[in-house]
Formats: sequence, structure tokens, C-alpha cells
Amino acid sequence: MFDLVQKNKTAAQLILGVVSLGLIIGFGLSSYTAMEGGPNWLAKVGGKTITEADVAMATRGQFISDDQKPEVVQNLIRRQLILNQAQSLRLTPSAAQLRDAIAAIPAFQENGQFSPKRYQEMLASTQRTPEGFQQEVANDLASQQLVLPFAQASIASRTTVDHLIALLTEKREIAVAVLKPQDYMSQVTVSDAEVKQFYDQHQADLKAPEMVRVEYVVLSRAQLAAQQTVSDDDVQKYFDAHKSELTQSEEREASHILIQSPKTAPAADRAAAKAKAENILKEVKANPSRFAELAKSNSDDPGSKDKGGDLGWNSRGRMVKAFDDTVFSLQPGEISNVVETEFGYHIIKLDGVRGNSLADLKPQIVEKLKNDKAQSLYQTQADKFNEVVYQQADSLKPAADQFKLSVQQSGWITRKGAQDAVLNNAKLSDAIFSDDVLKKKHNSEAVEVSPGTLVSARVVEHKDAQVPPLATVAPDIQGRLKNEKAAKLVSADGAKKLAALQKGESVNVAWDAQTKEVARMSGDPSISPDRMSALFAAPANKLPAYVGGDDAPTGGYILYKVNKVLPQQEISPAMRAQLTRQIEGAYGEEALANYLKSLQDGAKIEMRAAKAKDTQ
Repeated sequence: MFDLVQKNKTAAQLILGVVSLGLIIGFGLSSYTAMEGGPNWLAKVGGKTITEADVAMATRGQFISDDQKPEVVQNLIRRQLILNQAQSLRLTPSAAQLRDAIAAIPAFQENGQFSPKRYQEMLASTQRTPEGFQQEVANDLASQQLVLPFAQASIASRTTVDHLIALLTEKREIAVAVLKPQDYMSQVTVSDAEVKQFYDQHQADLKAPEMVRVEYVVLSRAQLAAQQTVSDDDVQKYFDAHKSELTQSEEREASHILIQSPKTAPAADRAAAKAKAENILKEVKANPSRFAELAKSNSDDPGSKDKGGDLGWNSRGRMVKAFDDTVFSLQPGEISNVVETEFGYHIIKLDGVRGNSLADLKPQIVEKLKNDKAQSLYQTQADKFNEVVYQQADSLKPAADQFKLSVQQSGWITRKGAQDAVLNNAKLSDAIFSDDVLKKKHNSEAVEVSPGTLVSARVVEHKDAQVPPLATVAPDIQGRLKNEKAAKLVSADGAKKLAALQKGESVNVAWDAQTKEVARMSGDPSISPDRMSALFAAPANKLPAYVGGDDAPTGGYILYKVNKVLPQQEISPAMRAQLTRQIEGAYGEEALANYLKSLQDGAKIEMRAAKAKDTQ
């Protein structure tokens, strides 16, 4: 059960992904089934085609590697399967549902109300028609009608929840002993003959790769942006033209005191929690400077109580509605009355407001205007830069002088990579090790190593691949062989000690003086999940019990002694409710995964084989 909760994530998020209503506007996505065919299709699902353009839209235009692309395509296939099934079941939203869904999208609202003018402006900015966008939203609503019941229909029994709570909150007291390789080094010897044998048998491993050092120049949009100037008048004009959009980014810093009492709690418990909150509010009102002190001693929110209730900065819509509405109605320094939410009763203090004035927004406006100028300039200079490094191929100085760039020197570069981050690019590496650059000493072509960054390089020093002399690598080989022998000794001795301990024999082991308590729920970063499972699998009626194994981080062997089992801990009603939701969500995930598999098994899906990379 614990594994089930840990391994499953929210299915609706995984399947619908960026198609959800809240993100459609933000990233300007259009229907991923829009292109029927064409030379760059990647998959076909029941007559619908998934293309490179769909992948670009699903990843918001960000670069992804060829290794990542199949996963994105699989997600697009799952979405299309869901949409096809929703359409076949006629899960079409009504006109009223469609209208309400669009009106609820924050990007189309002004002062919390739907704005037809803003709706038209936003669609125009993403080059879409109202009809096309409405179809996207209708598709999304239809898909949600099919998917969401799986996540919402499962019910976890009280017995299941009780069993999970017992497993998660049970603790065990353990002692730890680590057998270290260095303690076995005195038993290890490595002869010159062994070093020579290793050297002879591992020539390929020891061979230093072919290497070059280069000089290079970088033309980047970021550099161009830093060189731009923006006047106060330009900032004011941009602010005036985009005021309604910019002021939506207001953030508020708040603190709270939570008296936990979920809505599922008995009425008497909720009444007691509310009364407690009211009493604390009286103390806060009497002396507001004690807010942080009272939060630390009374709040049931483990994430903020130790910080005096501080929740940090949040934008509108990040918190539950009643809490959110209160935070955005307060003035800085003002303290609310008791606010009821699904978590219990809150006392809220507004600590600060930022992001809604020209002074607050000026830095990001300046940055945007600089980037806009740089983008236009970069487009015109990129072609010229490539032309200069190609036509004057014997030196990078002409390009550096013309574009006001510095000629930089690299460290050693191999075909597999470079220490200089800007040079660690496969296409640039191919160019540097090409005959034209390596042997003829020409400038490389201008390679875009990342969006908005061009690099041209020329080789200044070259070393062929070669095996270093034995005398050079002998100390390293000797150290490696000693470590390997010591690791074998410690592993064998550790396994022998563990077996003896498990038989009840007396063994000389230096256990740490300080024992510690471990629990499934909190875990322990120093103990692997497999070892943690073994510790809790040890029979509670036969203690002490022993667990152990090789310790990869140290190269040694680690032993654990389970001294005692500590009883399960009480948890709050809110935590119980959260675990119940997680279990029910996990059941829903599994049901949805099985349903998706049945859709995929019954669908006609055609995948296009990946093309070999073009050679230059």
C-alpha cells in the first residue's frame, strides 16, 4: 500500500498536462491534432496525426533532447486517445458549460469579471480565432469528463487507512556500525607485476582521448540585451499600455496561525477549535507584536509555525478561496478576524504587498524592453556573424572587432565534451573536430549552442589520443587496486559478521554510541529505501534483529541493529484526511492507467521510426 501511494502521481495532470484550461492562454497552445499528416508526423492515433509542431507546443517551445521526445509523444498519444473516446461517448459540454469555463479563466478577467475586450485581445495576441479556441476548451472539458471520475470515484476503507497509518507512524530504534575500507588497507599489498598486468590489460581504458584547445567568440542575445539602454519614458509608456496585465502580478506576504479542524471533524471538535482560535485572536489583537510568538506556540501548520507563521510571498489564486480573499482584502500590518477554511480556523496578518506599482515593476519592464531590442538586433547580426567567421576563416579577430566581442581561450576539449559550459555542445564538438577546423585550422561555422547564443571556434593546440607511460599512471593504478582489494575484504568480513549476528553469535562490532529512531513516514536520507524496508521487515518478536550490506557511498559495509519497536504515533485529523485522499487518488491512478491501457490496446496507433541524423 505504501509503495502504491508513493509511486502514483495525479493521473489527470499527467494525461491532460498543459492542455488544462489554466495554461492554455499562458502558453498559447493550439489543438495538438491540428496538422493532419505532412512530412514531419511522429504518430497517428485513430486517424489523427501528432507532429513535431505538436511536440513543440506541448513543451512550450523549450528545447528537449531526442531521448526526451518519445515520452512527450506518448503523452500526446494518451491525450488523443482520451479525446477520441470522449468524442465517441458524446461527452460534449453544453454551451453554458463552455461559456462558464472560458469566463472563469483569469487571463480573460478584469477586476475578477470576464472582459470580452480582454478575451479578444488575448486571442489575437496568440493568433487564434474565438471559434478555434472554443473548440480547444470544449475538447479539454470533454476529456476531463472522461478522466476525472477515475480520480474521484475510489473510496478507501477505514481498515485500509488504519493499516497504512500504523505502517507509516511505527518507529524503530536502531544502532549503526560502519566497516570502512581504510581500516583494511594494512592487510592489502599490490605488487609491481599486478600494476603492470593491469596496465597491459586496460590500454583502452587508460588511453587519454584526443584533445584540443581552442579560442572562441560568443555572440549572444543576452550580451546584446545588456548593451541596450531604456529610458524612463520608454518604461512609462510600456507600463501605461499594459497596466491591467502587469498589475495582475501583485504578490502579498502573509503570516497565519492555524487551529486545525477539517470540515469532516465532529461539530463539537470544530466548535472547540473555533473557540480556541477566537481566544488566540484576542491575545493577538491585544498585542500584535506577539503574533510570531503565538504562531510558534499555537499554530497547527508544521510548514510555517517555526517561522512565526510566515507563508512567504504568494500571488492571487495560490491559496484556498476564503484564505485568498482575506489576504487580498487586508492592508499591510492588518490582522484578520478568524477565517474558516477546509483546514480549520486561521488568524491572518498581512506583512507586505509588492508588484503593483511602476516602481515595483520597473526592473522587469526594463529587462523586457532590453530583451525586445536585443531580439531584433540578434536576428540581423546572427547572419552577418556567420558570414564574417566563414569568409575570414583564418582568424576570429575580424569577427571580434566588428561585433565588439572578446576572443576567449578554452581548456582541453575532447570529442565527448568540454569544461567550458558554452562549448559543451555536440554540434560544436563535431565542427571543432572536423577536418576543416582541426587540420586546415579554419574557423568553425557559427553554431547555436543554446537559443540565442552563437559560438565560432578555431583550434590552437591539438593532442592525439595516446596511452600515457606506465611510470605516469602506476601510482593511480596501485591506489585503484588497493581500494578494490580492501573493498572485497570489507565486504566479505561484513557479510561474515552479519551472518554471525543473525545466528545470535557474539561478534566484535563497534556500534555507534548514539542510537537513533527511524520511521517510514519521515525516512532517513542516510538509509536507502531498500534498507529501510528491511529494517521494518525484521520480526518485532525476535529482537535484536540485524540488517546490513555493502555501502556504496563509502565503499565499506554497513550494519544495523534493531533494538526495539516503538508504537505507532497519533496523527492529526487533517493528516488522516490527507492520507485517505492519497490512497483514494492512488486507486484512481491505477484504475485510470488500466483504462488507458485498454484504450491503447484497442486503438490503431502508428509510430514513425526516428530518422538518422543528417550529416554535414
